[in-house]
Amino acid sequence: MVKKPSVVLVTPALADANNGNWQTARRWARWLARDCRVRLTDGWAGGDEDLMIALHARRSAPSMRAWRTVESPTDARRPLLLVLTGTDLYRDIDDDASARQSLQWADRLVVLNERGLDRLPAALRGKASVLLQSSPSRRPAAKTTRHLRALMVGHLRDEKSPQTYFEAARRLAGRPDILLDHIG
Repeated sequence: MVKKPSVVLVTPALADANNGNWQTARRWARWLARDCRVRLTDGWAGGDEDLMIALHARRSAPSMRAWRTVESPTDARRPLLLVLTGTDLYRDIDDDASARQSLQWADRLVVLNERGLDRLPAALRGKASVLLQSSPSRRPAAKTTRHLRALMVGHLRDEKSPQTYFEAARRLAGRPDILLDHIG
């Protein structure tokens, strides 16, 4: 019997957070579990896994540092893949030394949209790949003709431009045919 490779997936948020980082980590863990043994954690302090996938450059930096400084069981350099979040790309890699160091520690970088490559230092773009996330097909929901329902998903932090949502709400306040919802 062939031993499945083992992967540690480091995410700053586990199930109780139920945020975007957790949803990405859970989706990746399910996808990887077909071919690998997967351990999800919010902090790596040791283990004999074959590969680390770190989600979030700044918040996973301590785990990445530990991965790079601990000897592997086979003395071979174990690969480290960093998945860059929106917060990484649109704030942290500009302002945070640990996020920038994480870019250096990673063997490969993953961005989740094509424009994400533009935010990386030119010298690091060669080790980056774009992985567009998607969801499975869904049966269309019944639609009403009484109103349009618009949905904003995400924590309203500066890098997500919450003023856009608030401005839309102000402009549409008198429109009973348009409903705005927010999740996050």
